[in-house]
Amino acid sequence: MTIFVVSLMTALIPVNASAASQSEINQLTQQRKELQAKQKEQQKTISNLRAKKASIVEQKAALDQEMNLAQQEIEVVKEQITAYDQQIEDKGVELEAAKQEEEAQTVRFRGCVRHLEEYGQMSYIAILLEATSLSDLLARMDMVGEVIAYNKQVQADMTAAREKVETVKAELEDARVELQDKQSELETKQVELQQKSSEAAALLANLESNIDAYKQVQDQYAQQEQAVQSQIDKQVEELRRQEEANKKNDPSYDPGKANGATGSMMWPCPSCHTITSPFGWRYHPIYHTQKYHSGVDIGASYGATIVAAGGGTIITAGSVSGYGNCVVINHGNGITTLYGHMSSIAVSVGQKVSKGQTIGYVGSTGNSTGPHLHWEVTVNGVRQNPLNYAT
Repeated sequence: MTIFVVSLMTALIPVNASAASQSEINQLTQQRKELQAKQKEQQKTISNLRAKKASIVEQKAALDQEMNLAQQEIEVVKEQITAYDQQIEDKGVELEAAKQEEEAQTVRFRGCVRHLEEYGQMSYIAILLEATSLSDLLARMDMVGEVIAYNKQVQADMTAAREKVETVKAELEDARVELQDKQSELETKQVELQQKSSEAAALLANLESNIDAYKQVQDQYAQQEQAVQSQIDKQVEELRRQEEANKKNDPSYDPGKANGATGSMMWPCPSCHTITSPFGWRYHPIYHTQKYHSGVDIGASYGATIVAAGGGTIITAGSVSGYGNCVVINHGNGITTLYGHMSSIAVSVGQKVSKGQTIGYVGSTGNSTGPHLHWEVTVNGVRQNPLNYAT
């Protein structure tokens, strides 16, 4: 399996320096998501290849170990064969000496037999007649019998010794043949193991090449994602500037009116002042795209008290799509404030509330990833940054 790295020149949406739109940002965000998905796909393939590589490395190590053991066994067998060769050589020398001695004894025995055949009973009679007494005669008779018996026994012993040496030598030769066969089998096995090890090494090299190739493709996707993200950031910044310009050009825009008859707004969550998500464009944690955040998120513990930022009338108190349990207060002069994701609501529609009065408690209802307060300020129908109005 071999792959080739190709040039990945994904067409990027050009940035229009004079104008930006949510549509372009959405397209770029979708493009970034596709690039992220491709990177994950590459990573999955790389992980699978690395797992396969680890398995083959383990197999090759086992093959190499088995090959080393076979080589060690071959060396032992060679030493045994050398030892047997020496023993066979020694037995060959011993056998040759036994044969020569046996032949010499045979010659002597045959000479004795020929002597008896030539002289027959005369030899026996001559030996016996030379006896000087009866006891001498009997002794001479025993001696003749012993000589004949001794010659036969010596001949038999030498034959038996030779045959024993021949047997041992034959057994050694058979054992050597078995060892030679074993050596041949081990060498054949070693050749097969070497071939498998070489194949594994080649496969590992190929896997390494493939991993590097997939990694290069993954890196190209990552570079393209960075380029897309850079365009998204530029588009978002351009939109932010447009929003600011639009606000300044709006005759009805007056930050001072946000205080209404109540003066500066009060911070709506007294127990916590941590902003977890600011006003304006952001990467949405649920929809995973750049979206305009119409308020601020204040991180707080579940059940923390929420108070009215200013005096006014409750115009909404209930569940609102996306906001979960939500309260909206009309402060007059075109100014309203919204409090979202409450765990519970402490006011009702039509109720008059004063600045700092408890209106509910922090929760995580609606589209939320955890307990927090979503707070909005709207002036004449245009959402404003709440931080410009709170003290």
